[in-house]
Amino acid sequence: MKTEILPTAGDVARRAAHIFEAAVAAKPDLVVALPTGRTPIEMYALLAERRLAGALDLSRARAFNLDEVLLPRSTPQTFFQFMTKHAWGPLGFTPEKCDIPNGDAVDAEAECARYEAAIAAAGGLDLAILGIGTDGHIAYNLPGQTGPRTHVMTLDPATLATLGGDLQGTVRGITMGMDTIRAAPSILLLATGGSKAEALRRMRDDPPGDAWPCTLIRDHPGLTLLADAAAASQL
Repeated sequence: MKTEILPTAGDVARRAAHIFEAAVAAKPDLVVALPTGRTPIEMYALLAERRLAGALDLSRARAFNLDEVLLPRSTPQTFFQFMTKHAWGPLGFTPEKCDIPNGDAVDAEAECARYEAAIAAAGGLDLAILGIGTDGHIAYNLPGQTGPRTHVMTLDPATLATLGGDLQGTVRGITMGMDTIRAAPSILLLATGGSKAEALRRMRDDPPGDAWPCTLIRDHPGLTLLADAAAASQL
């Protein structure tokens, strides 16, 4: 694992945007897994600026979302809504080359199979950009709910709370599995804020296992961790 510790979250966003832009320059038809959440928002904003400046062309690139909640796409908390606002259009992806699990799917297991097949048909991921949960989750591979390939999971109360709004009860999601993510030759893990410090320490020190899912990517040969000083405070 290559680790870069940067002073601030803004520095992490700038470095991540630079790495992403370089990956697209090297391979214009890049197949990339993209995250949602607080951490990548500034990276997406910087990339959108580069696109408006004519320095970034994602028209040939293919994007797959890491995960989605099984809620109607009109629901504000869905990742479909997040990506529409922050990434797909602003970065200039061709709409038909943006894929995300269908939160309206009647048969969630069949949707998992469709999604996994779509990733395979694209030739697999070239780059996976990840965040990390305070509990060490990667995509929606939560503690005790990891899987090798795209699968259905149930959000625990803490994870559900991160979506905001008034969501209650049992909410399920679909996530890429750990083997799907690990098959990407390059993985970029972004971590900002002191709340991620324990997860990063566990990723470095704990034995691999699904108690801390982040440990399952630690030995990936193409893993680069970008952390701000607060997130890296226990390293």
